[in-house]
Amino acid sequence: MKRAPVVVLLAAATVVLWLVAFPADWSSVPTADPQTYASPLTARQCAVAVAGLAALAFVGGYLSGPVAALLGVAVPAVALFLWFSATAEVIGANLWVVGALFLAPPLCAGVALVAALGAVARRHRTPA
Repeated sequence: MKRAPVVVLLAAATVVLWLVAFPADWSSVPTADPQTYASPLTARQCAVAVAGLAALAFVGGYLSGPVAALLGVAVPAVALFLWFSATAEVIGANLWVVGALFLAPPLCAGVALVAALGAVARRHRTPA
C-alpha cells in the first residue's frame, strides 16, 4: 500500500483517538485550589491513549512501515500534546516545552519499535 494514504488515515485516527481519550479542556484543575498544580489527565486516560497509539503504530508498520507510523501517529500525537498543553490556562501550563522534551523521544521510539514489529509481522505472515 502506498505510504501517503496510510499516513493520512493514521493521522486522522490519531486525532480521533486523542479526542476520545483525553478531555477537551486541559485548563480544568482536579483540585479545590487553583494554585495547586495537578495534571488534568488521569492514569486511565493515558493508558487508553498509549494502547491506542500502540495499536495504530502496529497497523501503520504492518501496512506501510515504520516511517509511515512515525509520520501518521507520533507527529500528530506530539503536535496535539503541544497544542493542548500550550492552550491550557492553569499553573504550570507554560512548561509545555519541557513536557514535550520528555514526551517526544520515548513516544517516537515506542512508535518506531511497535511499527517495526508490525513490519516484521507482515514479512512473516503465512500465505493464504
